[in-house]
Amino acid sequence: MNGSVVQNTLATEFSLWSSAGATERRQLEENFMPKRRKRTGRIASALTIVRQARAAAKSALESLRDEIRNTTTKLANLVAEEKSFRLDLFGTPTRRGSRGPGRPRKALGKRPTAPRRARRKGAPRAEKFFRRLGNTFTLEDVRKIAGRKAGISLAQWSRAKRIRKAGKGYQKIPA
Repeated sequence: MNGSVVQNTLATEFSLWSSAGATERRQLEENFMPKRRKRTGRIASALTIVRQARAAAKSALESLRDEIRNTTTKLANLVAEEKSFRLDLFGTPTRRGSRGPGRPRKALGKRPTAPRRARRKGAPRAEKFFRRLGNTFTLEDVRKIAGRKAGISLAQWSRAKRIRKAGKGYQKIPA
């Protein structure tokens, strides 16, 4: 009986549709034809994926924080063990101002003195160069004897009024 009712209903709808005009067909389609679903499936599935990703990221961050917390406590325990180990081995706790292994200790109660310059033995070098030169000489002669210190030597001698410029070179002034 149900099959015949469905056939009768379909037959009447088809006969109405075939005999109706274009506008009437549109109205019949709106009344009897199923409407097309909206395209919310893609958007809804994308949002679910984003929600799942956020939840996964949240749980991963929480597990990383737990891992960091555990590692920090382990590190604190190791540092405490190291301090007790040093105390057992060396007896006194390490000082912050220690100079490190291989460095001499500061003498207690003594003031630090300024480092002294090493005293050069013998006559000043510019004097040795001056004795080797003749009464008249050029810059090249001084360079042969003094090397790169030739300019310094010439400046010292001219300040002390021991030489003067003469032509293309220099001349010693008698003392």
